[in-house]
Amino acid sequence: AANIEKTVAAASPQIAAILKIKEKKGLDSLPDGLRQMAEIRLENPDSSLGELSEMLETPISRSGVNHRLSRLVKIAQEL
Repeated sequence: AANIEKTVAAASPQIAAILKIKEKKGLDSLPDGLRQMAEIRLENPDSSLGELSEMLETPISRSGVNHRLSRLVKIAQEL
């Protein structure tokens, strides 16, 4: 239960950032890897980084997933 709560707590700001990007400039404005990550996160708000990695066309490490999500948050902050 604690892990699920941590996952949901981490996903909330990521989802808010993705929705802001989607509203302000559209997900199509993102490079392919970030766009795919954004779409998968929106579709799977309670999935862990490992689970998200497995959903990508070309799976990447959990660290790579975290890096992409962090980049999305940074992009949203700059809007």
